[in-house]
Amino acid sequence: MEHVVRYRTIAVLCFGLLALFFGLPPIVWKVFLPSLKQNLPGPIPLYERVLLEAALFCGSWKWLLLLPLTGLGLGSAVADLTARRVRR
Repeated sequence: MEHVVRYRTIAVLCFGLLALFFGLPPIVWKVFLPSLKQNLPGPIPLYERVLLEAALFCGSWKWLLLLPLTGLGLGSAVADLTARRVRR
């Protein structure tokens, strides 16, 4: 059984991952940073800690992944377009 991933699927996944890496940190900082600046009575809940750590991870690694993922997404899109043109 052969699993084939289409070019469009790879391109969408690459651009979706880039959107996640560039979009998650600003959203999390906008939502949770005002409450963190106020004095919280207890420890941070687990779900907030997980979201903050995910935003920190995405914020620190986004520039390293920008070129390879953009190149892979654009390359896959170009390959899909040329494969369609060759089939005709």
